[in-house]
Amino acid sequence: MTDPQAGGAQGERQSIQSRIDAAAPGDTVFVEAGVYDERIVIDKAIKLKGMNDPVIDGGNEGDVVVMTASGASISDFVLRNGGKNISQEAAGVKVDGADEVEIVGNRIEDTRFGIYLLDSAGSTIAYNTVDLEPEVDIGRRGYAIYLWATEQAGVFNNTLTNSSDGIHLEFSDHNTIGENEATNGRYGLHFMYSDGNKVIGNVFRDNLAGAVLMFSHDMLLKDNEVSGNRRGATGVGALFKDCDDVFAEGNSFLRNKFGVTVEGTPQAVGSTAIFRDNLFALNDTGIGLMSNAPITFVENAMIENTVQVKAMGGELASGLLASHDSGLAPRDTSANGAPQPPQGIAWTTNGRGNYWSDYHGYDRNGDGVGDIPYEPQPPFAGALADNDALRLFQFTLAQEAIDMAADMFPLYRYDAVMADNGPLMSPPGPALSTESELDRGLLAVSALLLAVSGLALVALLDIDFSRLTRGLGGRRAQEDGA
Repeated sequence: MTDPQAGGAQGERQSIQSRIDAAAPGDTVFVEAGVYDERIVIDKAIKLKGMNDPVIDGGNEGDVVVMTASGASISDFVLRNGGKNISQEAAGVKVDGADEVEIVGNRIEDTRFGIYLLDSAGSTIAYNTVDLEPEVDIGRRGYAIYLWATEQAGVFNNTLTNSSDGIHLEFSDHNTIGENEATNGRYGLHFMYSDGNKVIGNVFRDNLAGAVLMFSHDMLLKDNEVSGNRRGATGVGALFKDCDDVFAEGNSFLRNKFGVTVEGTPQAVGSTAIFRDNLFALNDTGIGLMSNAPITFVENAMIENTVQVKAMGGELASGLLASHDSGLAPRDTSANGAPQPPQGIAWTTNGRGNYWSDYHGYDRNGDGVGDIPYEPQPPFAGALADNDALRLFQFTLAQEAIDMAADMFPLYRYDAVMADNGPLMSPPGPALSTESELDRGLLAVSALLLAVSGLALVALLDIDFSRLTRGLGGRRAQEDGA
């Protein structure tokens, strides 16, 4: 163990690198508060620990900290001003070929990449705050946490913002990602060719996409919140493309443009993709399915999504892949240019399906399952697909009025894209929180929109109310004459 005051007075303070060089494997090197203008290499199995948040400033050149020794750790530092050349992939902390390292409780800021593990196993990244470059265009930022050819790592309780991807895995298997929060980035979570990973209890909020999971297999997603991912034209909570053996349970997909989209998943013969006990609420579209997505979708709660289920072509994947590093092109999954619903999808198992907030059936025998199938034919959602100007009235009382009127007077009907033969009468899975159920600001806007909604809806839906009024007047005259 080395003396935290090594080096004497402030002006003569010993550099951190000189203390590392003087330490023996197994030592703990304490570093007192202050600003250290240097870049360091931890090349032996020591514990480097900051006291009162010392700052290591890399001077905008290269990696701030490089770890090459297995068993080393760094904790409780502020790491800033790494190199900005995107091709050099400079990071606040870069682990190069070392196993079982620990990166804990640091703050990393103003670097191109945050924490970068290459060819590592059994390492821990926990309780760090990574805030990269908010002033840089989102497409030129680096990743907050980047795992390349890394396995059996634990990524826990990190707060990540203003990155390209919050957590990015490539060729990285059997890692656990838990209790992290990734916001204000391109993708909160991104998998490429990464198998056997577990994603548990995270929050992916206010990104272009919450999670983009591609060409990866054997994954568990449990108890995550994926919300408010609405930025750009292709906002999506979670996108699954060409994945096998997916199990998603207990997740909440809230206020996204799309809650989930699925393409080519599952792909291999005998593989599965199971979604159960998840909450899809207040999304523009709850779940969008390509024709090659024969998933199992049961015991989920679909609450107040404008469109509950949508059969899709390749437009969403095209938009996401256009900005994707791989440059891969999506397959054409449409027939004659029209999106087709997936074949072989399972909406019910053992007689139980999903909860749908717009289901108007009944449960005569009280077994908790509706007696007639759920076949969505939402008038507002159908009209919205034809006329995007109606989005002005989305989630307002005007939308509710249109749907209610159509239930009583079937003027507008749209073909159902699916049928759930075992609709549930009460929602399973995570509960919709009070603040999600009642958005006071949204209600205020709704009240204001109602003042102008009548004339706008007449024009947009081409309803001839004068003819309706004349008809009602004639009927009233006949009643008076009688």
